[in-house]
Amino acid sequence: MRKLFFELFKKECAQTGKSLIYWVYVLCLLLFFFTQMGNPGFDSQRKPVKGEVDTYGMVTSTDKEVIMEQTLGILGQNLYYDEWSTYPAGFVKYVSLSSREKEEIWNILGECTGLALEELRGKIDTEMESYKQAEGYLDAYMQPLILEPSDTLSYDEFQEKMERICQILGPGSDFEKSSYEQGYSVPATYEEAMEEYNSFLYDDKITGGYARLFGDYMGIALGILPVFLVVTRELRDRRAGMEELIYTRTASSGKIVLSRWLSMNFMMILPVLLASFYTLFQCAAYARGLEVSVDYLAFMPVVFGWLLPEILIVSALGMFLTDIGSSPLAILVQGIWWFGDVFAGSNTGLATGDFGLHLVLRFNSIGGRQIFLDHFSQLAANRIFYFLLALALLVLTVIVYSEKRKGRWDFRGKIRSYRKRKSEV
Repeated sequence: MRKLFFELFKKECAQTGKSLIYWVYVLCLLLFFFTQMGNPGFDSQRKPVKGEVDTYGMVTSTDKEVIMEQTLGILGQNLYYDEWSTYPAGFVKYVSLSSREKEEIWNILGECTGLALEELRGKIDTEMESYKQAEGYLDAYMQPLILEPSDTLSYDEFQEKMERICQILGPGSDFEKSSYEQGYSVPATYEEAMEEYNSFLYDDKITGGYARLFGDYMGIALGILPVFLVVTRELRDRRAGMEELIYTRTASSGKIVLSRWLSMNFMMILPVLLASFYTLFQCAAYARGLEVSVDYLAFMPVVFGWLLPEILIVSALGMFLTDIGSSPLAILVQGIWWFGDVFAGSNTGLATGDFGLHLVLRFNSIGGRQIFLDHFSQLAANRIFYFLLALALLVLTVIVYSEKRKGRWDFRGKIRSYRKRKSEV
């Protein structure tokens, strides 16, 4: 039995390796990799020199005072431009507020800052106009406005006010607790920059940060590319007229489906693993120049724990939808899911650790080790969920495949008519 399964696995690997679409998959994957990570950019990780520059980069602060200042500033900017947008399902939704609703928000902002409405409006107008004169309109639009909360405003009261803002705007706004508590970027001090640099060298051992960046970039491509190979492979038998022959094999449906699924995933993870070696060797060469050690196994958890479950769920969904309908519908479904997920992940922040149930996990930062560790349990739960979902879809695919072999699931009549002719003979 094991020998039969292994023979099926080898044959499926060979068939995948002969497929033109597989090599298109490899080419697209490596092209995406080299354009995004071909040059890791080690120069950006130079050791900070005190007094050499005015700023030492940015760090994410979750200090409650910073959260209140910047969140209130965003609210003030929205009032100034009268532009309101939310992301309730990953896609932007522009909200139009009534005069009464805007007046209520002005009152809430006034209560939070402790300023009278006229004074508050004048302060926001003055600061925004100064940004425009100094930075230009577009840069001023992106310039964060800082509004200090009143001395009597507690953090609990601030949260209650923001809950009311969310009720007015609807779900998916910047004023939700899950959004503002991710923190805001603030200029780093020399000490903070040195702490981040030492974490990069000695905690992450260089490779840890680049492994996270590798997972971020490769995950984008792997959220869509595998479905093309899977759908093409599944439809090839029908186009070649081999479907009836395959259905009469002595191997069980489970062995046929499992061997095909595992072989495709094995072939698809290979170029990912090879690409990780390329970046690993670059990191090792850089580390030798600094005379520090690297973690040579840092990429393995990313490849097999972060990226492989993504390939598994995309391929399992592709097989299930293709087998159930014998059509390329899976490409459309996966394309919609991928686009919406990438868009939503970008809007929730690229290095905040807000993994949730995103298919494509984003952490676009070489630094931020502690933020990543703080949210690692969320990442692990996410990948376990998709691994189990992939297994569930695989079981359903086996059931559908088995029914087709028995002639009980047929949209075109070919299987049932074949069975009938065989019985008559």
